[in-house]
Amino acid sequence: MRIGIISSGTIFDRVPPIYGGGIQKYVWNLGRYLKKSGHIVHIFAKQQPGQLKEEFLDGIHIHRISNSVKMKTLSTFIFGLKVLLKILQIQKKEGRFHILHAQSRVSGLIIRSFLRDLPFLITAHNWDIALTSPGRFLHGFTYAIIYFIEKRVYSQCNAIITLTSFFQRVLHERYNIPLTKTYVIPNMVDIEAIEWKTNKIQPRPKKIFMNPYLLFIGRLEQEKGCDYLIKKFNILAKQNPSVQLVFIGSGTLKSNLNKIKKALNCGDRIHILGVLHESQLCHLLKKANALILPSQFELMPTVVLEAWAAGCPVIVNRFLGIHGFIHHKSTGLLFRLNNSSQLLVNIQELLRDQELKQKIIQNAKILVTTKYNAPHVVKQILKIYRKLIARCN
Repeated sequence: MRIGIISSGTIFDRVPPIYGGGIQKYVWNLGRYLKKSGHIVHIFAKQQPGQLKEEFLDGIHIHRISNSVKMKTLSTFIFGLKVLLKILQIQKKEGRFHILHAQSRVSGLIIRSFLRDLPFLITAHNWDIALTSPGRFLHGFTYAIIYFIEKRVYSQCNAIITLTSFFQRVLHERYNIPLTKTYVIPNMVDIEAIEWKTNKIQPRPKKIFMNPYLLFIGRLEQEKGCDYLIKKFNILAKQNPSVQLVFIGSGTLKSNLNKIKKALNCGDRIHILGVLHESQLCHLLKKANALILPSQFELMPTVVLEAWAAGCPVIVNRFLGIHGFIHHKSTGLLFRLNNSSQLLVNIQELLRDQELKQKIIQNAKILVTTKYNAPHVVKQILKIYRKLIARCN
């Protein structure tokens, strides 16, 4: 089977991923395990500085698309056009693709509009903040554009993969998509790679991590709750003198977070390290007391699966749909952003109660191994590919 996987094409798109990126990890794991199953895999991603335009890596054909446009929607539009031309070129030389699998709405719509004869599906990875209730009122024009694009691409594709049944219902109610057209297949993590990487000791942040620490990994943006976490940690720091808070990631809030840290006078306890290599992240997760995600909007964050695989407990805000993913005091701890004390109570309980901590770690490890391990998830996706190909032929 000749399979084309189209990555997000956004400014941070990088395959193989080395500095995080949930969609990029999904794409890379999917491609690698499809190749291991004997299929011909082509991945289309954005070209980053220093990367080859064409590369044959681990048996996968990687085609990187040059694109210097900064505006998000326009950038993915141009990415989609260039991927379309590349697919046509490959098909002329090597033969027809059996199926195309997109990860982005904008580029997916461009490609699907011109390649109507190929089986085509898209994975709905996450919320778009513009399509949430606050976003509808704060970003009215953006909301209208994204709504139009999503409705068109979902109506034109042959199938949609949603990571949770909750999001399947959201798409059904928002766009009246038949439930028979959507398939609930979860996000994935390569457990073998995580276990190998956690054995690496990285020197760069070693001094910081001599004491207990809490981790945040992700984009430093408003919807991720980074400023909320710093302010709550300032209260915790007065009660637990040795605990530190570490931010891994980059984004528009970085300078503001540094200002908050300085104003709270706890700069020696809070560390904003920027982006780190994947091998460092895995090691830090293994040693952390907890991963904390105070995000307002999430679906199934890859970093949670990585934390589970590394043996790191997670403390997560009760965002919509969380109950189908994390169970309180079983596979993680949950809190509400509007409850001023819940997060601190959860952290204190996890630091104090080692029996609860080990229970959460063990339950999460079993769950991630049986349900979210990449080979298991890719087998489910392969079944969808075969079903679509048989139906379209």
